[in-house]
Amino acid sequence: MVLAAMVCTFSTPAMALVEININKGNVAPMPIAIPDFSSKNGIGAQISAVVEADLKRSGLFAPVNHGAFIDKNVNPDQAPNMQNWTVLNAQALVVGRINQEADGRLRAEFRLWDTYAGQQMSGQQFYTQPENWRRVAHIIADAIYERITGEKGYFDTRIVFVSESGSKTDRKHQLAIMDQDGA
Repeated sequence: MVLAAMVCTFSTPAMALVEININKGNVAPMPIAIPDFSSKNGIGAQISAVVEADLKRSGLFAPVNHGAFIDKNVNPDQAPNMQNWTVLNAQALVVGRINQEADGRLRAEFRLWDTYAGQQMSGQQFYTQPENWRRVAHIIADAIYERITGEKGYFDTRIVFVSESGSKTDRKHQLAIMDQDGA
């Protein structure tokens, strides 16, 4: 009993103190590649530029510089060569095409790819009148944002405001509407 008491007295259990302090999150924007959408009249490049700008302004996406692209013209009908995008650290790839239909409407289609898994995450098409091309670009950005973040996108929203001009005695009021990006 004396021996057991001495062992208990002189031995202390081994303890390690591990302390983890989390005081802020670290969110880095996701690298995403958005080559110009194919089109016959150049509107594909305009639409993909609006999509890219929307996603960049969210702060959650970092578009890959177009000058670094290995594949300049990506066919939306075929699976892209993912190695050409993962080498650029692009975690997602958006490809698309804009066609003018016989009735004058635009058909905009896009595909969102996970470059590391090599799988399509989303693909949609939209029809609109040519003058609504910016709205289609915002809708595409919303679809990409929602698929990746799980939250509803806000790019296809509008701001309504009253503009005043003129002197104090001759004030003019105008009701104005603009896209969320200022256009």
